[in-house]
Amino acid sequence: MRRRLLGWLAALSLTVSAGCDNVQWGGADVAIVPPPPKGTTATGTAVTLEGERIPNGPILYYVRLVGNGGTIVPIGEIAGDSLRPLRPTRSWENFGERFIAEFLRHGTEFALYHNGMRAGTYVVQGASVPDASVCPRLPVGTGSLELRSGADSATEFLALAKTQAPEVRNAIGGPIQPTRGMQVVGPILAERMLRARRAPLPGNWQRAMAQLKPFPLAGAADPGFAATFLVDDTLGPGFDDVGYSLFFVAIPQGQVGYDTAFVAFHPYERGGKAAPRVVDYLDWNRDGQVELLLQVFGTNQTWFEAVGQSGTRGWHRIFRDRCDAAPPTTPEPRPVATPEAGRAEPAGPPTEAAPTGGTPAGGSPATAKQAAPQTRAAPQGRAAPAAG
Repeated sequence: MRRRLLGWLAALSLTVSAGCDNVQWGGADVAIVPPPPKGTTATGTAVTLEGERIPNGPILYYVRLVGNGGTIVPIGEIAGDSLRPLRPTRSWENFGERFIAEFLRHGTEFALYHNGMRAGTYVVQGASVPDASVCPRLPVGTGSLELRSGADSATEFLALAKTQAPEVRNAIGGPIQPTRGMQVVGPILAERMLRARRAPLPGNWQRAMAQLKPFPLAGAADPGFAATFLVDDTLGPGFDDVGYSLFFVAIPQGQVGYDTAFVAFHPYERGGKAAPRVVDYLDWNRDGQVELLLQVFGTNQTWFEAVGQSGTRGWHRIFRDRCDAAPPTTPEPRPVATPEAGRAEPAGPPTEAAPTGGTPAGGSPATAKQAAPQTRAAPQGRAAPAAG
């Protein structure tokens, strides 16, 4: 019996090895399916037939209203606590075509977010790879938006594919308006940081404050805020080689006010123009804390950066995608290594009204007047009005 069984199995083995695709076994058809050839493309596969490496993780997108529809542009691949820049292996054309085939096909739906909350749906109608004058040459899609009630006044959004869209927790969502305390403490913190760098102070602090953007903090009763101050510049692209930008993130410190958690100072005469603004915030990596997406304006280009928290490092830059520099593949260290990067240092008599442990978050008009920064004779700033 055993010999007959072994002989039958050997015959079956020979039959299969001879290349037969179907085998009869007790009345059942057994199909022998060969494995797919290496290099085939499927969602989640890293390398395409053309040799291009495409993302295999969630992708963050930027959506902007244009006419009756909107454009969608990929920003980066979400990779743990950071974003990974999107770059081709061989050519932008091949990369863009494969990216469109995988992620921006006609009819693909994306979840829209504004101020950390679901704002609606974006549906792709078409996409193309821009010409060589655009850098980076990431695909640009066009489509339609279906906005929820309350979000129809927004003009820009963050987006993720609907199948990968996170559920937003109400504890860290919802629109937040700048408070009087933020408007008072912002210039005070800015003056301390500028004095520490021996930078000329703006002639008008309210005009220099180009943006004041509050955002929620998980586990904190009070929100944090990000601020951009500009001297001799506006919040937009332009051929500026004078002036500077100051961007910082401030977080509440219990009952004593706010302290800086992240600082980026850019003197244009040394490193060229770099004027950042916060596009929006969202917990796109689902770690319980929001991240901030920045759009940075240079002399003849704009690019995206992001700041957020990761592990015990606190707030730092987690993404930068500028064409004239090799994009990082790992989170970069804080750009400012001065003592006030983690806590604003006292700056002498003009700001001595603020306690050393922080600045009152909601001072009365008398307190605000007492603590208002004093200015030196300096060139009048050309910064845009403050915007929430």
